[in-house]
Amino acid sequence: MESEHRYRTLYEIARELISSLSADKVLNTIVESVTRAIDAKGCSLMLLTQDRKQLVHTVSYGLSKSYLQKGLVPSIGVIDDVLKGNSVAILDATQDQRVQYKEQAMNEGIASMLSVPLKPGGKVIGIMRVYTSKPRKFSSEEIEFLGSIANLGAIALGKARTHEALGETLKEASIELSKLEEDKERFLRFLGIAAHDMKAPLAAIQGFLWVMLRGLAGELTDKQRNMLERSSHRIDELLNLISDLLDIPRIETGQIVQEMEMISLSQVITGCCANGLRELAEQKGVQLTLQLPRSLSKIRGSGPRLQQVINNLVDNAINYTPEGLVTVRVKELENDVQVEVMDTGIGIPAEDLPQIFNDFFRASNVESRGTGLGLSIVKRIIEAHGGQISAESPCPETNIGSIFTLILPKQCQTERRQRS
Repeated sequence: MESEHRYRTLYEIARELISSLSADKVLNTIVESVTRAIDAKGCSLMLLTQDRKQLVHTVSYGLSKSYLQKGLVPSIGVIDDVLKGNSVAILDATQDQRVQYKEQAMNEGIASMLSVPLKPGGKVIGIMRVYTSKPRKFSSEEIEFLGSIANLGAIALGKARTHEALGETLKEASIELSKLEEDKERFLRFLGIAAHDMKAPLAAIQGFLWVMLRGLAGELTDKQRNMLERSSHRIDELLNLISDLLDIPRIETGQIVQEMEMISLSQVITGCCANGLRELAEQKGVQLTLQLPRSLSKIRGSGPRLQQVINNLVDNAINYTPEGLVTVRVKELENDVQVEVMDTGIGIPAEDLPQIFNDFFRASNVESRGTGLGLSIVKRIIEAHGGQISAESPCPETNIGSIFTLILPKQCQTERRQRS
């Protein structure tokens, strides 16, 4: 799954580059993402001075203030090679004569480093440097991956330099936004096509595994069965990831609006609980309770998508409640319908709450595997309906567990604007 992790990192940085006009924000995302993606100690971006003789740290992650303030880095030795467009790896930064600040590297706990050129338009303007705390030989795949990241950093820096003059900034911003929106649409189309093309062969492989596991292709030894079951489980994980990746372009390109009609939210919720969720709760010894008003106005929305939302939230609540109660409560407001999913489970750490709706995020207090896209897709669906979603932990009513609150307009605000 290492390549998946790298593609995810590229996706997150590219998304930040597309959505943000702040070069600082993009660059900070790059150094942090690179550090985490390859399990390094830190990462920094250094830019050449105007005379192209020295480098200065521009942004960094994982490095101490004292190390960053050690001084300017002259463009000699390793730096000279990198400025010619080559990536240079150093196995022992505390002994290699090409490293100027060997003592500072030792004090910082730096063992190895890799320097990759930043070269927008083919001209090197600086260096991205990765630091590790243990000796490390960087593979060609890692160097290629970091080169792709460096190119994104170069693009971000290039954007920053072209926006120095305010008048030119306003003119170029509209052009850039248009191009970035096109890039985003192309990326979403590519994501959808790639995910779709991967799904069919994986589903076929899963089918063959099921045939073997059922003994239809002959008897299996315990060892063979164990290996096939593990393989089948991993393919299930990949198929779930692909389904989630397919959902993102469908939602962001507005396909939900085409699915909208007047629906009964009560039927959506009761249908979800009848189709497996109540059975899941009983298996775990969890009490699943519905609190629905006797009469509830219909709302304009996509039944299958809202079913997906309720399934996700209630399934999570059951899975993260070892024992206790999960409650789904619906209230009708003047122009909206409020849905609350409450549980008495393990809750969400306070430091994780601001990030739980981010792509690929998983709370720090759970060990189960998953794509980390479920709640981000839920948020996209609710927002596509013109609604809002929030989470609190612990639940204010019980002081334990969590509560997710959905606010859904009875008529989608997008359609209101189109009619007015």
